[in-house]
Amino acid sequence: MAESTEQRELDLVDKVDFRILEVANNEEKLEQLLSRYLAPLMLKAGSPHASVRAKVIAVLKRVMTFVQPPGIVLPVAALVDQFKANSSPVVKQFDLVFIQHGLPRMDVVDRRDLFPKVTKEISHGDADAAGSSDAGLFDVFLRLLTDVRLPGRGTKDDLALRETLGLTDSDARYLSRWLGKVILLKSAGSGATAEALRAANPPPTFTASELDFLVPTHRPVSAAFTALADLKLKVITFLASGAFKDSERFIPALYAASAADSRVASVGDELLKKSSVDLEDVTLTKSLFDSHSRLGPAYRTRILGILSKSTVSTTMTAEILEAAKLDITPAEAGNSEQGKRQGTLERTKLHRALFQYLRWAATVGPSKGDFDIGFKLLEKMQEYIQGQGWPVAEKTSADDVALRSLAYESIGILGKAAKMTGQQRFCLAGWMFRALAEDPNPEVVVNIDGALSMLTALYPPSQEESNSKRFGVRTMLLRYMTVKVEPPVVRSTRHAAVKWANKCLPFDSAQARWIDILAVGARPDERSDVIEEGHKGLDPWAQYAHSSNDDVKLPDWKEMLVMYFADNKPSPSPPRNDSDEMDVDTDPIPRFHFSDDTMLAYPVALNYCKQMMFLAALKDFKMDPDWARNLQNLVKTNLKTRNEIREYLRGLPDDGHNMYFLKRCLDGLHLNHEATVEESARSFVDVASLSPRNSVAYLAHLAPQLVPFIKSNKKELRVLAAEAFGILAAHPANSDAKLSDLVAPILELTKGSENKFGSELNAAEGAILALAHFCSRLVFYGREVPAGITYPLDLLVKERIPHSLKETLLEAFPQLWSAGLATPSPDTIPAKEVIEFLLGLAKKSNERAISALGKLAIALDEEEGKEWNDGLIGSILKGLFELYEIKQAEVHFAVGEAIAAVVGRWEASCVQLGLNVDSDPSGSFQKPHRPAHLTGVLNKLIQDCKGTKPSLLKASGIWLFCIVQYCPHLEEVKSRLREIQASFMRLLHTRDELTQETASRGLSLVYEKGDESIRGQLTKDLVSAFTGNGKTLKVDEDTELFDAGALPTGDGKSITSYKDIVNLASEVGDQTLVYKFMSLAANAAMWTTRSAFGRFGLSNILSESEVDPKLYPKLYRYRFDPNPNVQRSMDDIWKSIVKDSNAVLEKHFDAIMEDLLKSALGREWRMREASCGAIADLVQGRPFPKYEKYYTEIWEVALKLMDDVKGSVRAAALKLCIGLSNGLLRLLEESTGGSSVQAMLKEVIPFLLSGQGVDNSVEDVKLFSTLTLINIAKKGGRNLRPFMSEMIPQLLGLLSTIEPAQIGFYYQRVGEGGRELIDKRRAAMVSQSPISEAIENCLRFVDEETLVELAPTLEATIKSALGMPTKIGCSRMLITLFSTHANSMRPLAARFLQLMEKQTLDANDEVSKAYARAAAYIIRSAPSAAKEKFCEKFIDLYFNAEDERRRQKVADVVVALSKTSPDQFTSLASLLLPFAYFASNDVDEYTRTAFGVAWDQHAGGSRTVAWHLKEIIALVTRGLDAPRWSLQHTACFTISSAVEALAGSTEATGQISEANLEVVWPVFDRALALKTFDGKQRLLKAFPPFVEKGEALWKDGSSAIAQKQRKIAIREAKRNNAGYKVHAYECLWKFAKARKDLDLLEDIIDVVQPALDEFEDEASADKMDVDRSKDDGDDDHAAELAEKAVEAIARGYNRPAMAEDAIPALSMILKTLKPYLAEHRFSLIRRKVWFTALVDVMNDAKKGKDGKDQSALAKGYLDTLSLDVVEIGTEAQRIERAKAVGAITRAWKRGVFGGEGVGSIGGVVKGAVERIMGEERSLSVKEALKKVLEELK
Repeated sequence: MAESTEQRELDLVDKVDFRILEVANNEEKLEQLLSRYLAPLMLKAGSPHASVRAKVIAVLKRVMTFVQPPGIVLPVAALVDQFKANSSPVVKQFDLVFIQHGLPRMDVVDRRDLFPKVTKEISHGDADAAGSSDAGLFDVFLRLLTDVRLPGRGTKDDLALRETLGLTDSDARYLSRWLGKVILLKSAGSGATAEALRAANPPPTFTASELDFLVPTHRPVSAAFTALADLKLKVITFLASGAFKDSERFIPALYAASAADSRVASVGDELLKKSSVDLEDVTLTKSLFDSHSRLGPAYRTRILGILSKSTVSTTMTAEILEAAKLDITPAEAGNSEQGKRQGTLERTKLHRALFQYLRWAATVGPSKGDFDIGFKLLEKMQEYIQGQGWPVAEKTSADDVALRSLAYESIGILGKAAKMTGQQRFCLAGWMFRALAEDPNPEVVVNIDGALSMLTALYPPSQEESNSKRFGVRTMLLRYMTVKVEPPVVRSTRHAAVKWANKCLPFDSAQARWIDILAVGARPDERSDVIEEGHKGLDPWAQYAHSSNDDVKLPDWKEMLVMYFADNKPSPSPPRNDSDEMDVDTDPIPRFHFSDDTMLAYPVALNYCKQMMFLAALKDFKMDPDWARNLQNLVKTNLKTRNEIREYLRGLPDDGHNMYFLKRCLDGLHLNHEATVEESARSFVDVASLSPRNSVAYLAHLAPQLVPFIKSNKKELRVLAAEAFGILAAHPANSDAKLSDLVAPILELTKGSENKFGSELNAAEGAILALAHFCSRLVFYGREVPAGITYPLDLLVKERIPHSLKETLLEAFPQLWSAGLATPSPDTIPAKEVIEFLLGLAKKSNERAISALGKLAIALDEEEGKEWNDGLIGSILKGLFELYEIKQAEVHFAVGEAIAAVVGRWEASCVQLGLNVDSDPSGSFQKPHRPAHLTGVLNKLIQDCKGTKPSLLKASGIWLFCIVQYCPHLEEVKSRLREIQASFMRLLHTRDELTQETASRGLSLVYEKGDESIRGQLTKDLVSAFTGNGKTLKVDEDTELFDAGALPTGDGKSITSYKDIVNLASEVGDQTLVYKFMSLAANAAMWTTRSAFGRFGLSNILSESEVDPKLYPKLYRYRFDPNPNVQRSMDDIWKSIVKDSNAVLEKHFDAIMEDLLKSALGREWRMREASCGAIADLVQGRPFPKYEKYYTEIWEVALKLMDDVKGSVRAAALKLCIGLSNGLLRLLEESTGGSSVQAMLKEVIPFLLSGQGVDNSVEDVKLFSTLTLINIAKKGGRNLRPFMSEMIPQLLGLLSTIEPAQIGFYYQRVGEGGRELIDKRRAAMVSQSPISEAIENCLRFVDEETLVELAPTLEATIKSALGMPTKIGCSRMLITLFSTHANSMRPLAARFLQLMEKQTLDANDEVSKAYARAAAYIIRSAPSAAKEKFCEKFIDLYFNAEDERRRQKVADVVVALSKTSPDQFTSLASLLLPFAYFASNDVDEYTRTAFGVAWDQHAGGSRTVAWHLKEIIALVTRGLDAPRWSLQHTACFTISSAVEALAGSTEATGQISEANLEVVWPVFDRALALKTFDGKQRLLKAFPPFVEKGEALWKDGSSAIAQKQRKIAIREAKRNNAGYKVHAYECLWKFAKARKDLDLLEDIIDVVQPALDEFEDEASADKMDVDRSKDDGDDDHAAELAEKAVEAIARGYNRPAMAEDAIPALSMILKTLKPYLAEHRFSLIRRKVWFTALVDVMNDAKKGKDGKDQSALAKGYLDTLSLDVVEIGTEAQRIERAKAVGAITRAWKRGVFGGEGVGSIGGVVKGAVERIMGEERSLSVKEALKKVLEELK
């Protein structure tokens, strides 16, 4: 059975073979037969029988020979079906062979139909298939792909393409994989072999198996790879179609985006931008890392950019590390210079991308898992930096600097994420600090400093103790804090060191604060940022503000005191290593001292220790930003604070630290620095005045050291020294015996003080103060004043003493009087006289005199029982009360303090504040208060508060306030608090703000000073006063505090008076709140008057009351009042009333918003400003639907207020606008297109684009609207699609409207050259404008629907644009659209290309060029008909141009096409190349150069001219027909260039083809016939070569063309233009040389001889100077004409005739020229022309025909060479003469002059030559003459 089957199969094969042989010679029948039997025959190749297989193979081999004729078409479709259906490798192989053979013979339509058949199931279910048969079918696929027409992107056909092709997911993955490999293939050049192609694509880019698949070695290179660039474009276009999903084409698109071909790259880039691939897919991410490890730098750069958006990639630590290792040191690009430049650029981009990715990985990675490669990556960064040179970089190019900066920044980020040991952290910190100190590049330093700031996270303050002990961070910081800026250190690292100390060391670290102290005060020239950072480190508020109070531990002042001021030697500075780290510090507690470099920080250290001492004492001190000033004020003015500090210092375990501080203060007095001395004195006084006796006792003996400072010329220092002297000298530690010695020098200085001046007077004043402090403190200590001390009371009342002395006395005597000393008496100076004197000064607002009156009253003793205004005390009080007319408020406070001192004496706190020693509690000096006087004073003040005189009301209020403030504990005051309260209430309704403020504070003070029972009584009095039931007090119930309507009650009325407030409080039902209502009323009065009293604060007002909802809008607005005091008051009220602020705002949102919008446009500026702030706060953080209906109105109000007359309102409106803008931008960043975003954009964009926004007449509004639109465009993304058609044209218009007016001003005032420069700058500004960036951001997200809407508005904008920036912007937009959205813009290309026809002709050169570039991009997508029409339009414009400007515009367009779209230019070469060639000969230089660039870029040389000759000639004809000379001349230049090109491209044939001659000659003839013009000589230059290479035109000498050419040559030589004839003469002899059929010598002589005669006549004529000056150029032309005439005659002989018989021509030449050459005037011509020409003449003279003796003729020629003269002309000319002699000699020897050796010529020549050689000095000339002698032999 098997044998019969085998035989049957053999028979079938034989039959088919026989039938094939029968029709083998008939192609048509063979094709029909094969279409039926070829596939079945191949199927038998898979037979199980070897004989059958062998037979089939033999037959198929014969068939292959039969189908070689190109007319035979094979059944490829059937073979494809069989290939896919069969599994036999043999069958598949033969199928492929015949398929590949038959493909090129198929019709294009058939190939396209075959494409779906090939693609369907191409992977046969295996996406990783890579067999040989798979490779063959893929090759077929590629060859078919080049012919396929793909549907437009996004069309229905495109969306259905995957289904149409029958692609499965496996097929798509298979194709995308291998198509991606095709995109990666590099070309090896045209015709390259498989080996060459494989060599061009080595591993690791391709594996061996991949190369075997794509480029197998067993068959020729695929035909698809012959045009690899076009194939790649087709591949990426196919991948971009609907046949593939984003996930399938992502990797190939990535490859394409990095391709060198811009066409491929643009499509790939677009695919990546629009891709929706999930970058968090692990498989995809691993594929990216795998591709990164195999591909080149450009691809790796792109991959890293994509990985920088993937968070999952940051978890693949091994891959990240490998990528870093690979990219840090990539392989060199090549050895060529271009390769090195390209490699450097790619490496720079790669490093930048790597660093950015590593920053991303370090930022995200630690939050995603165990980021254990941080330190390894950090080391790689260090290696990179050290590879550039460290710490000083060796590579300093801009790119290297930028990368170095990025590397340092990456180190900072990696350092935060890396896990490091303590040693590693320390070494890294030291490495970075050294880099900061020694790297000289200022650009890099910014990043180093930033990295160091980030690295502070390595040392949290909580871990400082262990870190510092182990790795010396503090020592390192101290070292870099004090390092000197000297080589190798180039900059200070103090700022970084201070920042590290503040962030890495705890606040209570004395070492850290030492660094801050050095930063603040150590250097007089310290940078402000270092000082600021130092202040920040010393500021406890900075710590409290960022942590709870319990967590902040203040520095221990005792530790700082010992560490900073102890008498120990400093620790040695750590030695410096040459490496990048420093030695480990083993001393964890370094000690410091003040050296010369740090001495300026002494006062800073003292003051800070003092401040920390006080803060340690004041446990309840409230820390705030102004803590230092508040602390100082409390210590000076608050008795409770001073007592707390006294108790703290008294309670210290020992007095050593306190004493030591005081001792260091005294030491500071002896330092030679003014600020140090003063601060030392102040710190001593501040602390000593509060110190216990024991602490001061140790220093009492040092009082004499203060005497020099008491004599200081600086008043502040004198005052402080005097006070310090009183504290020390009067101390009980100094014995009574020693007191006299201490005071003696002081007393000596006071003598005669009224007669002193200058420094002596200063010393006396200081001594008087010191004496006063000394004596008074003796009393305070309970000691006796030494006998013999007198007080200069007489000086006090003396008139004629220095003013400064009088002021000193006014300061000194109050000290004595407070101690009961120096009391006036009849024995000295009467008290009345002193009082009158002081009152006189007081009336002049002298505060010292006023204070002195108060202290004087303390010392005066009067009997009780008198009226308060009687006696000396009464006179003092009456005098003080008379000062109410004084306007200065501070004076009134001094008066109030003096009154308190008068009536309270030592029981008044203002007097007790002056006690600055630890005194005896029972001292006799502490005199009790005066009850009667106090009662009388209170009566008067309460009565005066009822008056009407404003000045009296103000003064009485202040004085009454002072009484309550300084004497609240006295029974007389406590018993009358209710009356005092009523008095303050009366003052609240006054118009004076200070009076109101005083009254309000007084009310709070009254309530504060009373005990519980008193407070209850006060509350009852208030109720009684406001309800009208009280009998003791009568208050005006109708006192108006509120504006009508400010506090509506809900029933159409509003609260305006105090009675209304109390009634409202009664409705609440809590009578204990009446006092708080009163405080609210006081503040409410301020709402109307805006007085500054809110600083006294309100709390818990209306805490339990129900509030009318209509109060909320007003109260909410007042929270944002511009007055900060009102703000704080209202904020307290709001917090008390409103327990749940969010709930209230949600409930009453509409009412509040409507009120605010109405108030925002009110008449009062404060209301408008407050409304802006309130609206901003109200909408912040709320969902948009909540305020959607108000959104447009809010914008309208905000922008309107930006033009407010009040600056602060404008600022508030701007802040509101910024808030609205930021809210929108945040929503855009977070949203993916929700309804809220669209609703918000729908409201805001039309508004901003309206006349109220970007078109607003107010510049600030316009600017802000523009910036907002820019930010919206930047972050809007796809959300902006519905608005782009409206938004983008407006942005384009803004490019012009926001241009500074100064540009237009200068533009009108500069010349043309300046305008051109300005235009270039303006164009550059547009490119860099944020508006342009905004437009590009919008265009990134456009889709086809958006483009359809945008196109009409863009077209209208282009047509209507007037400003240059707008036009430039339009062109840029077109470029963006047609480069990034080419497929989508394709239907619109023709429309916009037509639009460019007009725009490219804009009058502004920059605009026209910009539109020309845009047209070059548009033409890529335009249909063929539109392209041709566009080109023809501009060709017509060129020929119809009236001037060169229009032609220049055309040139810009053509050049843009050639440079920007070279492929399109090539496709239109038949139109553009001839035109470019024609215009490259334009008479205008700019046009000529521009077109020349286009021609040179695309033409292949002279042969290109021949290819396009007909088109060029057509253009030349058109130019000659044009009515403008410029075009005619251009046509002439073009034809001359074309003729030269044709003549130069005939090397092979030697002649121009007859076809080309017939085309060129008529036009060339027309051009030559034109009148003479500048440049026509170019035609003459081309004429002889044309004649020579165009022999076909004249070889028949009788032809009309032959005669015409002769006529032309002679005609042109006869032109009258002298300059032109110079070239015509040269053309004439060259024409004679070319026309071998003509002997024109006689004609030439006839034409040119007049020029010789004219030149000769000029030599003999006696011309007048005036004649010679007519035209200086005539002489030059005459000489040049004569020169060319001589040359024309010498060379104008017929060459064939000269070779046959030279004598006639030689005779004629010599006969004609000899007379002229003998003339002296022709000597230069003879040397320049004749010698050289004679050589050629004699060389062409082969023989003489008759053989007669022509030696005379030869001698005649020799005579023209002036052989009798040796030194003739230049060396070169003498060499030419020698050559001429040699040529004559050779001609003589050839027998030209009558046979060889005829005559005696040889002897003549020899003798002349030998004589010349004897005298010639030039070796070159001698060598030439020597050759002549050799030829004579």
